[in-house]
Amino acid sequence: MTRRVVTIAATAIALAGAARPAAAQQPPSSQPTFRWDDHPSIRLGKGTHIDFRARFQLDGRRSDAPLTDDDDAEFDIARRRLGVEGEIKNIVEFQIEREIASDDGWRDVYANYKQFDAVQVQGGKFKLPFSLDENTSPTNLDFIYRSRAATFLAPGRDRGVMVHGRVAKRILRYEVGLFEHDGRNARTNDIKRVAGGRTIAGRLRVEPFRRSKSVMRELEAGIAFTGSDVEEGFPGLRGRTALDSAFFRPDYLVNGRRRRVGVEAQWRPGPFSLKSEFMRVSDERLALSVEDTDLSALTSNGWYVSGTWAVTGEKKASGLDTPKKPLFRGGFGALEVAARVERLAFRSDAAGQTPSTSPRADVILGNGEDVLTFGVSWYLNRWLKVQGNVIRESIDDPAQGPLPSQGLFWSRVVRFQLSI
Repeated sequence: MTRRVVTIAATAIALAGAARPAAAQQPPSSQPTFRWDDHPSIRLGKGTHIDFRARFQLDGRRSDAPLTDDDDAEFDIARRRLGVEGEIKNIVEFQIEREIASDDGWRDVYANYKQFDAVQVQGGKFKLPFSLDENTSPTNLDFIYRSRAATFLAPGRDRGVMVHGRVAKRILRYEVGLFEHDGRNARTNDIKRVAGGRTIAGRLRVEPFRRSKSVMRELEAGIAFTGSDVEEGFPGLRGRTALDSAFFRPDYLVNGRRRRVGVEAQWRPGPFSLKSEFMRVSDERLALSVEDTDLSALTSNGWYVSGTWAVTGEKKASGLDTPKKPLFRGGFGALEVAARVERLAFRSDAAGQTPSTSPRADVILGNGEDVLTFGVSWYLNRWLKVQGNVIRESIDDPAQGPLPSQGLFWSRVVRFQLSI
């Protein structure tokens, strides 16, 4: 499998290199032209183009804990994704993306009216405006896996419409939208589990020193929220390890309002970066006690703090996916080291009683996990990226986790990525 990925990568690089000289002799702009710079593209006139994208990821995994029954292979094809994106007259941009061989194949499918920078309108299927980590492209992730909080507490994708833009001399960015549900991350394949219905979501980000020339120029902070109603039933929110083993199963009834709040910040001075988020999800449990009174809310909390350093000197804010000295062009590529500490926990707001596993318990038997990840990312060139992560996980109540006899275990993951 690895040999196949490398062969595809070599072919893509060869085609890209052959396409560049042809791009210099372009027919008149009134005629469609084919180009391959970083990816294949058809130009249909000024401000109108169609780009073809593809992403393939192959993971090799080892863990002290057993892998899940549904995903027990040491090698896993994490993504096989094809997409089309582009612009029309510099007014409308669009994206259509699909995962090959997946039950939930369609990913981002949307159009965005972008004529005015201060007010843009986006509609279709895309990620709700919540969480910095969740809304970072897989191509640009600092680690192989997103944080546990972003993976399970942030909403993810859903169908909806959103108004967004940049104001105050582009210092302030806002996003607010209405969506059919509260995202794919809140649902499982078990159709009996409930999730949020119609959801309102918003996100506000500020770059207070954007117009300065100081080292604080790349500081950004933000807040986000969602709100939706959840019907009576067992919720889809859950706790799972980095390699997808369960450590908390939400077999407690919920009913009422689901609220999310999130706080985020990142700072990217030169080759360094610091990033952090805190998220909280609260599910009401109205009239669910044996006396038909309200139970305390079921709450899920998550946070992480991470840092990176581009050893080869690239500026983090400009992205490392285009190294200053790519491999095969007289250079080594870009090399980055990273570390992240995080926690994900589930509990009820009540206290003073013995925790219970009853679906109508006021004090639930919750659980939590602490995770420490060390990573190295090697950007060989525009198309190829190799990542290695060592992950240390510690579960509060091991009896609910993949290793009931021990709460601490290590995992190792390597990822090979080809992006066109």
